[in-house]
Amino acid sequence: LTVLASHAVAWSAAARHAPLARPPTRLAMQEDALASLFEDKPPASWSSPEWQWGSAAGAAHEVAARVREDLNKPHRRSAFLTYAKADEPAVDLVDLKMALALACQRARNYGRDEPDRRWEALMEEMAACKYERMEEDATGKVVPTIDVTALAEAVNGRLPTPFGAAVLSERPVSVIAEGLVALDFVEKGC
Repeated sequence: LTVLASHAVAWSAAARHAPLARPPTRLAMQEDALASLFEDKPPASWSSPEWQWGSAAGAAHEVAARVREDLNKPHRRSAFLTYAKADEPAVDLVDLKMALALACQRARNYGRDEPDRRWEALMEEMAACKYERMEEDATGKVVPTIDVTALAEAVNGRLPTPFGAAVLSERPVSVIAEGLVALDFVEKGC
């Protein structure tokens, strides 16, 4: 007991003279998060070598697994479409494109594609990076981005009743979402 008491006294004396560690302020945490945005490597895209569509080893597999998990219930898929078709779309375009590619793949795999295999062809075109373009970001670096207009035009051409030019130019994300509707996404999933 005497030994424990002497250690406690020694520890408390040392602790009184040690500077107190303060938790980081909210501003410091926000600054760290902001700085990491510019230090981290951008996520893989369809045209990245590490993407590897169709491979279990590629980044595409990881994104596909996440999107499938996020949209694994009909009510989630319905909400996703609602947000995509809103006047101000509120969905991640990477997730929308991945959901579309997975729905196209599912239609092909389960024999639900059209006789002309239009949805399989769209999936293959996405895998071939047809709907990506190189664009300069805010830092001046050239990065791949989704060509929303070209993807919307491709989807529109496959819809049973295509949209007119006005809707296509004003609401391309909604047109892409209609591709998911045509593939019975809410009921069948991806």
